[in-house]
Amino acid sequence: MLKLDLHIHSQYSEDGMGTPKEIIKNLQKKGLNGMAITDHNTVEGGLKSLKVAPKDFIVITGVEISTRDGHIIGLDVKENIPRGLSAEETIDKIIDLGGTPIVPHLFRNMSGVKKEKLKKFHNKLSAIEVFNSCSLPKTNLKTAKVAKQYNLGGTGGSDSHDPAYVGHAYTTVDTTDTTVDSIIFMINKKKTWGEGTTMPLDYRQGRMIKSVNQFFKRGFKRI
Repeated sequence: MLKLDLHIHSQYSEDGMGTPKEIIKNLQKKGLNGMAITDHNTVEGGLKSLKVAPKDFIVITGVEISTRDGHIIGLDVKENIPRGLSAEETIDKIIDLGGTPIVPHLFRNMSGVKKEKLKKFHNKLSAIEVFNSCSLPKTNLKTAKVAKQYNLGGTGGSDSHDPAYVGHAYTTVDTTDTTVDSIIFMINKKKTWGEGTTMPLDYRQGRMIKSVNQFFKRGFKRI
């Protein structure tokens, strides 16, 4: 059984901190086998991670794209995708690049894709994020029910913006094959799930305050 944190932000996100090397070191200390750096609207962190990761640590390149309808994660993507498209258009672009689209934190107010939108394109997905460490436990349970309702697999990610908190959530993959192709295959076959623990309250409160402050500084524009 492999465990990978598939939703992490590094210093290449405008609201993140920590180098890929620091993030990898902390994940290894916590016994995880790999990760995806999913910085906001840039693949730079993921590409950098490929260069610094040890051979026994799995790195899947990724990006979290800001769409008109909320955030969409693209896994196994090595090119930037324009922000501001609809969620469905963004998913199509991820697939065109050979990547795997994931809907994260479904019910989040500022950046989650709403269930009504998901209904329109869930057939283009293999998985949604069923455990996000920055979400409340009841919200993760609610999302897991949606995944089962639509016969989708699940992923887990910490959504950490600080390397100290990576690995709080992870995706479980029932395989011993550590190649990226094998893990992506399992996600696309709907054979993965998300598990973990919720972030400490002080971290979540701090993230919320910081996000609101950044929202005002950007001129009421979402990240």
